[in-house]
Amino acid sequence: MKQQCPGQDPRFWKPSDVHIVACPKCGNEVEFFKDDPSRKCPSCGARFKNPHLDLGCAEWCPHAKECLDYVKRETEGTE
Repeated sequence: MKQQCPGQDPRFWKPSDVHIVACPKCGNEVEFFKDDPSRKCPSCGARFKNPHLDLGCAEWCPHAKECLDYVKRETEGTE
């Protein structure tokens, strides 16, 4: 049985890891989980980004590629 990272396993999430965001096009309430990059509004069909996106451990964990299929992009020109 494959064990899931506790930071990405919804069983360990807190209520603050779920957000209700108003659609920028129609104002309808859209539910976002902390790891949803974007959602489509069920009312008007507009797709918009999650303003509360939290990838948690994916930003620093060396196993993020295997666990979440996530690879952090290096920022060019930073020190």
